[in-house]
Amino acid sequence: MILKIVSLVGLAIIGVLIYAAMMPSDFSITRELKIKASTETLFPYINNSKMSNEWMPWKKSDPDAEMNYSGPAEGVGAKTSWDSKGRMGKGQALVVESVPQLSVKTELTYTRPMEMSQIAEISLHPDTEGTTVRWTVTGQNSFIGRVFCIFMNMDKMVGSQFEEGLATLKQITEAHP
Repeated sequence: MILKIVSLVGLAIIGVLIYAAMMPSDFSITRELKIKASTETLFPYINNSKMSNEWMPWKKSDPDAEMNYSGPAEGVGAKTSWDSKGRMGKGQALVVESVPQLSVKTELTYTRPMEMSQIAEISLHPDTEGTTVRWTVTGQNSFIGRVFCIFMNMDKMVGSQFEEGLATLKQITEAHP
């Protein structure tokens, strides 16, 4: 009986590992929200590292994180580094592309709790009723990351944080046009 149980557990583990190996390594998570504000009002909140922290959910989820800013205050080269024993771990965000009133791309590099990198892009899409703000992160999952994704819905987990941040951005910018 014990041999059957051990065999079944072993087969289940092998099955999970094979399934993870076959999963695509590329990932993309996107959320967007219509905000009744102009691109001129919104752009500083995505282009300036300190202003980004006013609405992004990370600092709120880990208020004890040490934040450091270097390089220019905004645009290409602006860098935010963080170190936390809590949820945020350790890493940095470096603005690698900034197109005024349109988009900002940031290279995110994490060193703790695990090493990984990804590209985040926040883009602004104006129309007659305001601006649609689209927040996307893309990258590649390691094998361990793919195993983790079998048990955790990363799109839902990260996407809900994007939704929270975008809602805060909406609240801030619509209150102060």
